[in-house]
Amino acid sequence: MGLENLISAVSVVAILAVSTGQLPRIINFVHKAQILLIQDSKASKWPKAMLLK
Repeated sequence: MGLENLISAVSVVAILAVSTGQLPRIINFVHKAQILLIQDSKASKWPKAMLLK
C-alpha cells in the first residue's frame, strides 16, 4: 500500500518537473544525494570494534 502511494507521488513530481523545465536540476539533486549516501555508508565511518582484553 505504501509503495503505491510513493510511486504515484513520484510520478506527479516527475510530471511537474518536466512541465516546468526543472528535471535536470532534480536529477542533479538526486545524484548528489546518492553520492552522499555512498560516502556516509563507507566502512571508515563505522565505529571501531570493541576488543576484549
